This record gives sequence, structure tokens and C-alpha cells, in this order.
Amino acid sequence: MKQDLFLKFFPVPKFLLQPAIGLDISDRSLKFLELLRDDDNFKLGRFGEIDVPVGVMEEGELKRPEDFRKILLDLKSKYHFSNFFISLPDDNSYTFRIDLPTLKSEDIYSAIELQIEEHVPLPAPEVVFDYEVLGRKEKGDGLSVGVMTFPRKMIESYQDIFTSVDLNLLAIETQGGALTRALYETEKKSNTVIVDIGRNHTGIFWIQGGVVVRTASAPVGGMAITHNLQKSLNIDLEEAEKIKITQGLLRSEANQPAFEAMIPVVSAIRDEIARHTSFWFGQDDNKEAKLEEVILTGGQSSLPGFAEYLSNHIDCPVNIGNPWAKVFPSHQAVGGGLPFNQALRYVTAIGLALRNFI
Repeated sequence: MKQDLFLKFFPVPKFLLQPAIGLDISDRSLKFLELLRDDDNFKLGRFGEIDVPVGVMEEGELKRPEDFRKILLDLKSKYHFSNFFISLPDDNSYTFRIDLPTLKSEDIYSAIELQIEEHVPLPAPEVVFDYEVLGRKEKGDGLSVGVMTFPRKMIESYQDIFTSVDLNLLAIETQGGALTRALYETEKKSNTVIVDIGRNHTGIFWIQGGVVVRTASAPVGGMAITHNLQKSLNIDLEEAEKIKITQGLLRSEANQPAFEAMIPVVSAIRDEIARHTSFWFGQDDNKEAKLEEVILTGGQSSLPGFAEYLSNHIDCPVNIGNPWAKVFPSHQAVGGGLPFNQALRYVTAIGLALRNFI
């Protein structure tokens, strides 16, 4: 069983892969996206979102597996998908960087396994992990390695449920890994933090040389902004959502009441980003590292004025990520039926689908 899980968690050789769908799994929704090749160009295939009822899963852990099984059966029946790359919420994963002596490739896995319990509050046999080598340490011999882990029980539960509906689960990875594949410019080798702002949750991921080395999350997102607007302006939820999307944090006299209603939640998100980045980059082994860019993504990241507000309070550039940077690089905002602002909600699924080609 261990070897089977190992093959699921690591990519299998590309020549064995059939085209697979990127499936972004979260507690409240499944987002799926298909990328196709037309000669040397990408084409956007099928995509969509399926609501997950409250209580079916919590922090990625399946609480009502039969209900989730029905969702997968409906997805299979409607779209006839067979192969999937999936990402799971990072709530139950642990991501960290460790230094190792210079080792042969075949010895790295065992060396990490010996140190797992120093970083994860589970016995090593109860953990499944993947790793990526960042490169040689700057001082002395050795390697720096980014390690991503999940509880073995969680991985087995998803493997079993996909098998039960005759769907091929080709790989499981963290949300941060998929976001990095879609948004991070590997050739820069920069210290970048990706911030994924969703409806009820904000994920924060430190990317070093193209590898996720730290993650954090905060239970605050776009819906809290909407609710503050609704309450402060005494308007219905639909009108509050419209104001948030169209006016955002633009500073004008007409928008001042909305700005004041939104700023407490936006400031909370800002403080979470600042708190984690200050801690990460303030540790002894990171003091020489400098945060070079924050990339915003997620359905709530494109609010007018939001990136500028964060940039004024965080000592580095803050930019909205381009979901299509590696798919349609010559047409930055073209998504073939998926507008740019909507595509920001699908970046994890895009990153997963790119596993077929990168």
C-alpha cells in the first residue's frame, strides 16, 4: 500500500499519462478545469464549479463520504471524465524546508522520513509526503529541500473513494503547489508569497526558487467584506456584493461609506499576511532572505484598489496574478470563455491541469 500511495503522490512518468482534469477540492466547492493542446497552443476545455453541501467535508477531511461519492458520480456522468489531478486544502497538510547533507537522489526520501516527526505532529508511518530540492545550500555542502505532507488516512480516503466510482486519481498535491505551477516565474528564483483570497478563507504560501516552503491560512475572506457592507450600509447581500466588486477600495467621496465598511476586514487580511511574512523572514535561517513580491489570486483578489492598499502597507510590490500566464502568454487576459476575474477563482485547477504539460 505504501508504494501505491507513493506513486499517487508523486507524478508518474509523462509518457504514461493520459490527459487529466485539474480538480480543486475545498470544503464548499469543487472547481474543475480541462486544458487541451492544439499543436503548440493551449485550448481551454471544459470547466465548472460544483457546490459541496456544508458538512460533507471539513478542512479537506471527508465527513460524509457517501455524499462526496454522489458528487463524483454526477461529475462523471455529466462530463465523462476519467483521469484527475486533485489538490486538497492545506489545513491538514504540513509544509516545511529542511537542510540535508549531500545525498544521492535515492537516499533523500529516507533521510526526510527520519526527520518527519520533528515537523509533523503525527508518527512517520501515518504521513505521506512529497519533496522538491531547492538546490545547494549557500554556505557549505548540502541540500535544501521543501517537504509537503498529508495524513496517510486522508490520502487513503480520497484514493478509495475515487476507486469506488472507477475514476483514476493520478496525483494528489497541496493547493500551494498547484498555485505555484500556474503563477510563479521559475526563472526569477525569487522569494515570493502567493496569497489566495477566497470567500471564507485566505491561504498564504511562501515560494522559494519555485518550491513551496511555508504555508499559513486565516479564516477570513471576501464574504466577511460583503457582510460588513451589508450591515453597515443596511442593504441586501446582492447589492453589497455588487458594491464590493465594482467599487472596492477606491478612494472617493461617494465611496467613503463603503470604504469604511470594508477596511476592517481588509486590514485583518493585511495583518495576517504581514504577521506570517514577518515571522518567516525574521527567523535566524531566513534573515538574509528578502520578500520580493506578493502575488494575489482567488476570487476576491481583484477588488478595485485592493492590491494598491496592500502594497502601501507591505514593503514589496503586490500584484494580481495572471491565471493565464503559462497558458495564453501572448494574450494575457484571454481565457476562451472564462473571463479574467472569473479565472482568478480557477487558478488552482489551472495549475493542476498544467501537470499534463509542464
